[in-house]
Amino acid sequence: MDAELVTTAIQGFDEQLSALYAEKELLEKELGISSAEDVITMIRSLEEQLNALYAEVQA
Repeated sequence: MDAELVTTAIQGFDEQLSALYAEKELLEKELGISSAEDVITMIRSLEEQLNALYAEVQA
């Protein structure tokens, strides 16, 4: 394998990793959570609360 190709691939992986960490830091800063599971749990909980609120209003 060409050394330049390997270097380019490593740089690409490094950029992707940096972008992922930046996204994780933003989630932590804005929401106080950064794991995908916690974000999904939070969204589902909010959805359930919103649905319950809509059901109350319609009742």
